[in-house]
Amino acid sequence: MIKAVPFILFIFYFMTSAQCGKCVSLKYTVSSAVFETDSGTIRFTFFDDAAPGHVKNFKDLVSSGFYNGKIFHRVIPDFVIQAGRDSTVEEATIPPEIHKIHFKGALAAARMGDDVNPEKRSDKFEFYVCMKELPHLDGKYTVFGRTAEGFDTAKKISLAPRDSTDDPFKEIKINKAYLEKYFDSEKFEFYRNKNEVR
Repeated sequence: MIKAVPFILFIFYFMTSAQCGKCVSLKYTVSSAVFETDSGTIRFTFFDDAAPGHVKNFKDLVSSGFYNGKIFHRVIPDFVIQAGRDSTVEEATIPPEIHKIHFKGALAAARMGDDVNPEKRSDKFEFYVCMKELPHLDGKYTVFGRTAEGFDTAKKISLAPRDSTDDPFKEIKINKAYLEKYFDSEKFEFYRNKNEVR
């Protein structure tokens, strides 16, 4: 019976380690939105705590298939790419949740200017992605997510030849958008490094 103890301890350690690994995986598995475009695929993750209303709205639109077939109608190198609205979309807004800064890859809600929209309410449908840090937009627009994968695709879209209104000459379409669970390795590494420093 004594000889069986090390084996039992080994099994216990193995099972505990496996369960712990699964817990870590679940902890950093988040909801994401995948956008398959003519130029490649982009994945977004969300700031649920900072902008819960915007996150829910965006997820609902993605789940409903709203963005399928929409085009990027504004592309500006070193600034933003923008999509979500066309002539079939009604005017609708949601309350602002302005807490995050405009970092490279930030996902944010477009809106009408302060002259007609002093409350800084966000457009319900239209979003943009920052091509670089844009501090002059901080405190003015709601940032509700980030580009987790596919920034190279976003950059490619931003470099598309465009007209004087920044509309691409050749249509760049969102072929399919859907929600998907995603292991956020960047978030995992951030918190792992933060814990190791302590």
